[in-house]
Amino acid sequence: MKPKSVTRIVLICIGTVAVTLLALKLTVWKDTKNPHDLQVNNLQKEEKKVESKHRAYSGNYGKNSEAVPVEAIPVKRSNIEIFLVNNCTLEPEKQVDVEAKTSGIVLNILVEEGDYVKSGTLLAKLEDDEALLALRDATLKKENADRVYKNSLGNFKENIISKEEFEDKRFQLEIATVELERKQLEYEYTTIESPIDGVIVERNIEEGYNIEKGQMVFKIADFDPILARIFIPEKDVNKVVEGQSARVVSEFLPGIEFMGRVKMVSPVVDPDSGTVKATIEMKDLLGGALRPGMFASVFTIVDQHQDALLIPKKSLILEAEADEVFVVKDFVVISVDSNEVKRLTMGSRAVCEQRSTVKEEKKIDSSLHGKIVDVSKSHEDDSIYNITIEATEAIISNIGKEFVTVSFYDNNDSPVLEKKNVSFDVETKAFKTKITLGFKEGNYVEVLTGLKESDRVITVGQDDVGHGADVAIINEEKGIGETAILESP
Repeated sequence: MKPKSVTRIVLICIGTVAVTLLALKLTVWKDTKNPHDLQVNNLQKEEKKVESKHRAYSGNYGKNSEAVPVEAIPVKRSNIEIFLVNNCTLEPEKQVDVEAKTSGIVLNILVEEGDYVKSGTLLAKLEDDEALLALRDATLKKENADRVYKNSLGNFKENIISKEEFEDKRFQLEIATVELERKQLEYEYTTIESPIDGVIVERNIEEGYNIEKGQMVFKIADFDPILARIFIPEKDVNKVVEGQSARVVSEFLPGIEFMGRVKMVSPVVDPDSGTVKATIEMKDLLGGALRPGMFASVFTIVDQHQDALLIPKKSLILEAEADEVFVVKDFVVISVDSNEVKRLTMGSRAVCEQRSTVKEEKKIDSSLHGKIVDVSKSHEDDSIYNITIEATEAIISNIGKEFVTVSFYDNNDSPVLEKKNVSFDVETKAFKTKITLGFKEGNYVEVLTGLKESDRVITVGQDDVGHGADVAIINEEKGIGETAILESP
C-alpha cells in the first residue's frame, strides 16, 4: 500500500473518533458529573431547602441601607370620648340687684366687691335720723290712739257714746297702727341687707351718696352652681339628655377642666335658629376659678369608649387606600452553624438572657422574649446561618452586645437548642400595617383591629419609609395620657 493511502486512512479514523466523542459528550455524558461536583451540588440543594423552609422575614437584612430617622409612639389604652362642642358665656344660677327701699344719704358701706355674704348680712347703712324721728312720732300717735280706743270702749259699754263714735275710735287706732308699721319699715330700710347667699359682684354707691328709692346699689351672684347655657343643633338634640356629663374649659385657664352635667334640655326648638337650649350645671367649684361672664367652651359628652387603643391621628399614612400605619419592630440577629439550624423552625420561641449592669456594685438579670421570623445563610461564611428573632417588647437603648444564654423552644414549649455567650446585632424595622378605626376625630383615633397594646407606630417620617425598611427612632414620644378628648363627627 502506498504511504499516501495509509496517511489518508489514519486521518479518516482520527476524525471519526473525534466526531464520536463529541456526540457522546453532547448526549450520553451531558448529565454525568464527577463525585466531587455531585457532592457539592447536593449540599447546595440541601442548604437552599433549609433556607427556603425558614424564610418568612419580610425585612431587608443583608442589604446595605441606611436607617431612616423617625419618631414613634407606643400604642396605649385610654378612654376616648365623643362630644358636642359649644361656646357660651357662663352665668350664675342666682343673681340679684339690691335696690334701695328708701331714699337717704349713705352713711356706711360695710362690704366690698368680691366679698362673700350670707343672706341677711348688713351691706350698707343710710342716715336714719329723720326715719327714727318719724318712727317715734308714729309710735306716740299709735299709743294715743290706743288709749283713746280703750276709753271709748268703756264708754260704749256704759252707753255713754254711740256705736258710730266707738267705731271711729277703733278706726283711728288701726290707721295709727298701720302708720307705725310703715315708719318701722322705713327705719329698717335705712339698713341695706343681702337677700341671698353670694358674692358681691358690683357696688354702685359711695359713702355720702344721696340715693333714691328704687336705685340699684349692689349686685350679688351665687357662684355655686355656675350655669352654661348652650344651644344644640336640631340634628343633635336626641344625643343630649339630662344627667349627661360635660367638660368646661376656658382658654384663660389652660390645662384645667371643670366637670358639669346637663341639668335641663328645653322641650321646644327655636324656629329662628333651629336649636334647642340646654343648661349645663357645675357645682362645688373650689377656688372660684370659673366666674359668671367668663367665655368658655363646653364639651357635652355623648358617647365614650373605656380602655380603648389610641394612636395619634398624624400616624395614619396619607393617601393610602385603606387605614394604615407603620409599626416599628425590634429584631435581634444571632448566628448558628448549619447543623444547629436544622433543629429550629419558624415561630420557635426564644428567650435571651442578658446580664445588664446598672451600677458597678449592682447587676440585674434581664430577659428578652421573642420568636424566630427568619433564618438565612451568612454572606461571610456558608457554614453559618443568621437567626432573626422578633422581640415581643421594645428593646431598651442601652442593651449590651452579648446574651448570657439563648434558649429556643418548639410549639409544645419543649427545649430545642441552647447557646451560651451569644453575640448579637439589633435591627429596628418598619412594617406597613392595615388597621380598623373607631372614633376618629380630634388629635387621636381609636384602633379596633390591627394593633395591640405596646406596639409602636411612626408619627413623623412615614413618607421616607418603605415596608421592611430600617429605621432609627429619635426623640421617641410619650404615650397617650389618661383621657383623650375627641370632637363629634
